[in-house]
Amino acid sequence: MPRVLRLSSLPEWPHPFDAAAELDWSDPAISRRLLAEHLDQSHDGASRRETEVDRHVRRLRRLLPDPPAAVLDAGCGPGLYAVRLAELGYRVDGVDVGPAVIRHARGRARRAGVAGSARFRVADLRSLPVSPRYDAILLIYYILENLPRRSQVAALRRLGRLLRPGGRLIAELRLRPDQLPGRISAWEVASSSLLGDGRQLLLSDSVYDRARNLFILREIAVFEGGEVAVQQTTSRLTAYREVPGLFAAAGLRVARTHDGWTPHPGSPLCDSLLVVAEATSGPSGRRAAAPRPRPSG
Repeated sequence: MPRVLRLSSLPEWPHPFDAAAELDWSDPAISRRLLAEHLDQSHDGASRRETEVDRHVRRLRRLLPDPPAAVLDAGCGPGLYAVRLAELGYRVDGVDVGPAVIRHARGRARRAGVAGSARFRVADLRSLPVSPRYDAILLIYYILENLPRRSQVAALRRLGRLLRPGGRLIAELRLRPDQLPGRISAWEVASSSLLGDGRQLLLSDSVYDRARNLFILREIAVFEGGEVAVQQTTSRLTAYREVPGLFAAAGLRVARTHDGWTPHPGSPLCDSLLVVAEATSGPSGRRAAAPRPRPSG
């Protein structure tokens, strides 16, 4: 659970990747609360609504190799994408650090009748073993930005080693948040939040530092008994010009980018990108064979 502390001990401005406040996605209680947000059909705050996921999976079908290709959904959450892909004939492994979302994903696969082809386990994408290997890997819903830049490269490099020759990694990146540079503060009285149940004064700060391309969302809950809890999420966003170098540093080549989930090419004017990258070498360092081209639409 979030660390309980004194309000006066908090820094006036949130610090990026502050270990004392950064959200622990693996915490069982946090995972349970996040699951409710994942499944809430009134917003896209933690995951996408079902109708939006349906649209995205149709788009992924154009970008992925044909079934029964082996796919790793890294940071799979409650399996919204993975189970749908298994229903299309893919063999999907899903990994996530949250135990509650993994339990839900397993149940979702059983109910859909695809438990044999959609398998889920609790794991951190930064420390995955280098087997088995996959035809494609997904990093959906801005997973990568929750890591500092050095850790982003390390995670991409590890995922690249899991790709078969000619395999592709499809990553969703934000270029900028839905906020102008600076700080926005707000407050509300809530009956519950990610920080706990019970009536609370919920204070929020969102800070966008455009020079470092960092976005921080911090929430502070002051409960009726006087307890104070804090959690934040830091996002190290990627500028358009940084995309090729980020993937190249991990041994991956950017084949193309798209304006979000559309078939249109990416550009610096986009708010988000869907990046299609390819492994440039196998685990032994040999260059991989070029994949057969597929329609980009």
